[in-house]
Amino acid sequence: MESKFRQIAVLRNRSFALLWSGQSISFFGLAIYNTCLPFLVFHTGGGAVELSLAHSFFIIPQIIFLLISGVYVDRWSKRKVLIICDAIRGAAVLGIAILLITDKLVLLHIYSLTALMGLLSTFYRPAVRGFVPQIVNKNQLLSANSLRSISQELSGMIGPVLGGTLVASVGLYIAYSINTLTFILSALFISFITVKTATTTNNQKDQSSFWVDFKDGWKAIRERAWLGASILIASLANIGIASFDVIILPIFAEKAYSGVKTYGWFMASLAVGALLCATIIGRLEKLSHRGILYYTFMGVSGVCVLILSFKPYLFLTLLLLAMIGFCLTAFVIIWESAVQELLDESVLGRVTSFQMFGGLVLLPIGYSVFGFLIEHLGYIHSMGLAGACIIIVSMLGLTNKRIRELN
Repeated sequence: MESKFRQIAVLRNRSFALLWSGQSISFFGLAIYNTCLPFLVFHTGGGAVELSLAHSFFIIPQIIFLLISGVYVDRWSKRKVLIICDAIRGAAVLGIAILLITDKLVLLHIYSLTALMGLLSTFYRPAVRGFVPQIVNKNQLLSANSLRSISQELSGMIGPVLGGTLVASVGLYIAYSINTLTFILSALFISFITVKTATTTNNQKDQSSFWVDFKDGWKAIRERAWLGASILIASLANIGIASFDVIILPIFAEKAYSGVKTYGWFMASLAVGALLCATIIGRLEKLSHRGILYYTFMGVSGVCVLILSFKPYLFLTLLLLAMIGFCLTAFVIIWESAVQELLDESVLGRVTSFQMFGGLVLLPIGYSVFGFLIEHLGYIHSMGLAGACIIIVSMLGLTNKRIRELN
């Protein structure tokens, strides 16, 4: 009975409740944004190559700034970082909505938007991961991260369907107008959070050398073999996972089924599986054999992607996508909770930045390769290669002794 109320108990924490509420609204807007982005590219006359390029523009600023941003996230108020990032994202998306209404949108605007979103992510994601342990107890981290995943996936169930319907019936500008409101509301909720900080500690951070802080973050990774190995392996797995998710899947919906509406259902199926996973894990106080679980879920997701390349019936496709959503959410929650529990709060921003850098550094190459493969081999064969990539890399993780011993 206690496990059923563990997630409700963490919401009694006012600061976390505000963060969770703000992010739940923001997640809803992002779900619509992610659903509409491929069709925003198609709206301007782009195809698979242009979509790959748009996602590359999202990744490149992160590769350039991630190793720097983590140091400053650990120095600055994480609450203020989140508010500023949400405000800027709201303004940027509003600009896209205006350009759509005035019929002046071109691919350059889309590339600029994705580049700005990528730059803001270098500060936003490390700030969130470092902020959660500041406002909840360590024994509540699994429940807190699961709740964040639940709200994200609930939004992912509703947002894509709504986004696809809006694009098909009204237009893209409505979706991006909603995005603006969600980012602003998220910033407003976070602005009401109060966090007690040690002034002396912050002053010491401001006075310390940038390179000293940078080396401290790198040292935290070197001292933990499982962490460094996982960052390296995840960077390889992300080539297949991200290419499937952001490039192959919308094209699969467009070519094999009925386009944007089907893509909305695809995204909703991913969200259903992820929601089920987050609900189950959130009721647990702790997980054993986390290293083995992490890479097992990754491998199963690769098997599902490989089966999708056989172009099954729509019902089976939706079921496989739900399984992929379950697996991806499982290893994300396992990873985030392990890092937050086993590392000191003072280096979480830097470690998260290093992890994000490792996960993203190969993606521009991966996007370009899969964009090329789709154009020359077709989306079906490309999907099969993405699934095989994920499976092979997950097996590499399971052969690492330090990762298998992570408990």
